[in-house]
Amino acid sequence: MRILASRYPVEDWTRGMTNFEVLISTVLSQSTTAANERRGLDGLRLRFGAISPERLAVASDGEIAKAIWHAGLARQKAPRIRAIAQALRGPRRTLDEILGLPIEQARAALMALPGVGPKTADVVLAMAAGRPTFPVDTHIARIAGRWELTRKRDYESVRSALERWTPASKRRNWHLVLIAHGRVLCKARNPRCAACPVRQDCDWYRRQRARPRRVGLKSRGGPTKG
Repeated sequence: MRILASRYPVEDWTRGMTNFEVLISTVLSQSTTAANERRGLDGLRLRFGAISPERLAVASDGEIAKAIWHAGLARQKAPRIRAIAQALRGPRRTLDEILGLPIEQARAALMALPGVGPKTADVVLAMAAGRPTFPVDTHIARIAGRWELTRKRDYESVRSALERWTPASKRRNWHLVLIAHGRVLCKARNPRCAACPVRQDCDWYRRQRARPRRVGLKSRGGPTKG
C-alpha cells in the first residue's frame, strides 16, 4: 500500500464541506460518476444557497429533483434527501451528535436514515468524522477480491477483511488510494497489469501468469498455414 500511496496522492474531496454536505454528496454519488455527483451538489447550492437540513426539509421533492438532475436518478434521490433533512433538523438529534457517538452506534444511527446503507454510512464516518472505517465501493471490492483478502463478496465481509488488514490510522486515505488504483489501472475489464507497480504481490496477476497460453489448434487433415 505504501507503493500505491506514493503513486496516487490523496485528494480530499470533502475539503470545505460541512458534515451534512458530505452526507448529501455521498447520497448523490450513488449510481453516478464523481463529476456528475459534484454537479448535483452545485445545483443544490445554486437553488437553495446553503445546503442544510433546515432548508432541504421544507423544499419539495420536485425542487430538489430539478436541482440535482445532473447526478442522475433525481426522482429517486430527491425524496431520500428531503427525508434525511427532515430526520436531522432540530430539535431532533443532529448529524454532528450522531457522528460523536461510539462508532457502532453512529453507524447504526446513520443507517437508520432514509436511503443510507452501509457504504454511505462508512463514507460519512470516515470522510466527515475521521472515524476508522474502511468504506467499500466497487473498485475496492474488486481489488480486495483480486488480492484474496477474503473469498466472500458481501459488503460486510469485505469491509471487515480490509479493516483487519489495515492500521486504523490509514483506512481513510488508503480507501481513497484503492479507488484511484481501481479507476486508473486495476479496472474491471482489461486491467493494466503491465503498468501496475504491485502486480508481483497480486494473487490474481500470479494466477493469470500461471495459466497456460492457448495455442491455436491444427486443422484436421493437413498442416496449418504459415
